[in-house]
Amino acid sequence: MAKRLIYIIEIIFVTMGLIACDCRKDEPRFEPSENARHTALVYMMAESNLSVPYGFDKSNIEEMCRAFADKEINGRLMLFLSQYNSSPCLLEILSNDKRESYIDTLRVYEGCLSTDTATLSRVMRDVREISNTPSYGLIVWTHANGWLPQYRFYKSSRRELPQSIGCEGKEKRTMDIDLFARALQPYHHDYIIFDACLMGCVEVMYELRHVCDHIIATPTETMGAGFPYYDIMPHIFADTIDYKKICMKYADMYINAMGCEGTIAHIETGHIEELADVCRRIVAGREEEIAHIDSRMLQFYDRIYPHVYFDLKHYMQQLADEEQYADLEHVLDKVVTYKAASRGFLGITIDYYSGLSSYIPGLTQDAVVEEYYRTLQWYKRVYENEME
Repeated sequence: MAKRLIYIIEIIFVTMGLIACDCRKDEPRFEPSENARHTALVYMMAESNLSVPYGFDKSNIEEMCRAFADKEINGRLMLFLSQYNSSPCLLEILSNDKRESYIDTLRVYEGCLSTDTATLSRVMRDVREISNTPSYGLIVWTHANGWLPQYRFYKSSRRELPQSIGCEGKEKRTMDIDLFARALQPYHHDYIIFDACLMGCVEVMYELRHVCDHIIATPTETMGAGFPYYDIMPHIFADTIDYKKICMKYADMYINAMGCEGTIAHIETGHIEELADVCRRIVAGREEEIAHIDSRMLQFYDRIYPHVYFDLKHYMQQLADEEQYADLEHVLDKVVTYKAASRGFLGITIDYYSGLSSYIPGLTQDAVVEEYYRTLQWYKRVYENEME
């Protein structure tokens, strides 16, 4: 399953030195803003078909450069870039008052893999040493598949555990969501934006609850063109970040535009424990009901079969009594503060949309998947002891 569906009819192939926009590495070198309040890092794992042949990395970086050239942005935008046939590097996009922009190389990571959590930790540390701003944000740009394995959804070997983030190189290297969260633990972010498929699941939100305050993600796949970076950059670097406006820019591109499809949601992690409490009360004593739930009647968001990503609210509705369901609705309004979805997505009819997906334990009957799911913190908090 791709990070995002390739959704461009015509693509002009351009050999990418770094970027073919107006970004310049030539002199004069411009210094970053001395009074920058915020640093945003785009962690771009592009050693995949997102780069070659489709060039989505190039077009997205080009948008970032244009935004910094055209708009008044007070902040620092850094880019960790991993591509084919080159060492990963840490870059910074800079601009001047003449509406010119260029890319500066800050670090080169020889022999490092973007999907290695040691590399992720090193980049996090370097960004903070270089920028030293009061706040930080992270955009994860890659193939992804929620908490499930990439491409091969159900592993046949117990030696191969599910891995969810990235799909780098011929080996399709990936990173487990729990290891990803652990690597970020020392580096708190205001937000994490997932420009990646299927990351809008409650399991991912709960895993990351201690490392960021806000998450923007899609419970479905995302399209190949990615987020509208030119439009969202001013909102990312606003004095007070308006997460709703960031989501609305995405919705304008994929949901409100004629002939387009998509989903988006903004999650506040500060209320995710309340959601876990409500869900734990709902599933308590309902092991048999969960085991025999008719998943064919539930809203799903994935094109995997058997389906794995179901609408959380619709799933819990099948189990909850009236009072529990009212509690669920109340807390979901606090957790998901903005959500939008088209009426369909890649042949999937969307009749129910809470902004978050969830897995139903035991549904795949795949030993490796079920074993891994039981290691996730959401399972331990909501289901453990209830389903043993």
